[in-house]
Amino acid sequence: MKSIHKAVNPNVKRVGMALGAIAALFAIYIYASYNPENTFFPKCPFFWATGLKCPGCGSQRALHQLLNLHVGAAFRYNACLVLSIPLLVFLLGASLFRSRFPKLYAASHHPALSWTVTALILLWWLFRNIFGW
Repeated sequence: MKSIHKAVNPNVKRVGMALGAIAALFAIYIYASYNPENTFFPKCPFFWATGLKCPGCGSQRALHQLLNLHVGAAFRYNACLVLSIPLLVFLLGASLFRSRFPKLYAASHHPALSWTVTALILLWWLFRNIFGW
């Protein structure tokens, strides 16, 4: 049976990766340069509609603070985002080196990890609205 997927031209893949990298660098520049608290960045529609903070509320401001090396301020805006950075680095590393470390890649895709992260995000959402975190 023939495969329905066509091989991607390596040059097209490189151009796509280069454009993605340029877009990421541009986004980093924008978030580092402009404070989302005082500028054109979108506001949280969930907070606007309910008056409650969603798990992501403060993430833009926290990212701005992190990019300016103000970890304490970033933590105050969104502790969940700051504490999730090591997990994101782990998941990225597991994906990048999946052929070299297949057990690490398998562990990064274990359902227990997904359920634990989901539970922690829901707890964060609950506690930040009850206790004003």
